[in-house]
Amino acid sequence: MTRIPAQGHLISLAKPDSSLVTTVIVIVAVLLLLFLLLRHVVRKRGGWRRFRRGVARELALTRRAFGEPLRAFRRHRRGVRALSRHLCDPRSGLLVRRLLDAAAAALGDVPGAFAYGLRTEPGWAAVQIAARGLPDPPAPWEVADGLGGQSWCLSLDDEESLPDAAPRAGARVRPLTVAVGMADDLCVHLDLAAGPRMITVEGDAATRFRLLQALAAQLDRPGSGASVTVADGVHPHYHGEPLDSVLRRLEDTPSPTTMEEAVASTITVVVCASPTRAQSRRLSALAAAGTVVCLADGPAAGHSWALRVSGRGRVTAPELDLYADSAPLVRAVAAAVRADRRRARRAPARQWPIESAVEPRTEPEQQAPETAGLPAKSELSELVEESRYPATAPARTVTGSDLLSEPATSRPLSAEASSTGGE
Repeated sequence: MTRIPAQGHLISLAKPDSSLVTTVIVIVAVLLLLFLLLRHVVRKRGGWRRFRRGVARELALTRRAFGEPLRAFRRHRRGVRALSRHLCDPRSGLLVRRLLDAAAAALGDVPGAFAYGLRTEPGWAAVQIAARGLPDPPAPWEVADGLGGQSWCLSLDDEESLPDAAPRAGARVRPLTVAVGMADDLCVHLDLAAGPRMITVEGDAATRFRLLQALAAQLDRPGSGASVTVADGVHPHYHGEPLDSVLRRLEDTPSPTTMEEAVASTITVVVCASPTRAQSRRLSALAAAGTVVCLADGPAAGHSWALRVSGRGRVTAPELDLYADSAPLVRAVAAAVRADRRRARRAPARQWPIESAVEPRTEPEQQAPETAGLPAKSELSELVEESRYPATAPARTVTGSDLLSEPATSRPLSAEASSTGGE
């Protein structure tokens, strides 16, 4: 009798597949070759330690390169917010001028010393001073650490910490300050009336054109104390008055005879493009006489402050110790101009004389006494009214804030939107 083995004790052994064995052998051989090649490369690089440091350095550079666009965008947004907060505050311009006057008063009798720049952040400010030998700062000023030996800093915790702002004797005009950009989260300001009063914007064509617009728009804001005239050739969509005509009119205008008149008078700012050598000499003579401050697009002959702008918006002036990022400035100035217009619209309208409501308009000479008490009009608003009422609106010059308006987004401005003097 034959016995049949139980089914649970049967074991099936699979034979190895030849293709699987071949694949494993090839993988092992490739890994061995890669290891030998890596070992050869590492030995040529100086060993495993140096190789690891090099790989870590390359990874860090790669991570930084891929993360730089995001960091630049965040830095740009932060700069726009900081500059917008500063420029939209109506008291910021007064604070900057008061700090510069206070630094000038603190310099006392230091020969040839003057304050020309300012860097601010909430609760702190540093004044840049040009002097051969800068003395120790008097209280409450302190030496600015990390900003060079030619700077004084001041804490602005409260209004009592502000020093006296009486300008020293011999000051011809009050400061004419503009924001230039951001540097290490600080708002950088420059006093255009402190130096030769000839400022040229050079470098990349597109970025210098935007910077020139932003500087002119700040000078055209209410309360700046400047009257801005844009000459022909500055803006492609506006044909201003020829520069020679502007120079002839300024040369025929009498200069202030006394120091009080010079300090109290409105500063005339001429914005021009690539003046010739003869025009540069005439502008330099007017600037030296204290008549005008010139902003030139492109280089100009003569003694001037040159602001060089790169394609990415970096502004440099080594002789002024100026290094800033001007890319956020255009959007911040546009926001400040819009804030000025909103404040002007919310302000109560001034009363017109009764005669203007019942008598029709006649000659400009008869209209002048009635409109003497009206708010000064922006030159762009008059340019807009000229297109609507060509028979009555006189042709005037476009100012800096108007050049920031884009044709696709610009709107007609009210008569109280902007002015070239104080409010």
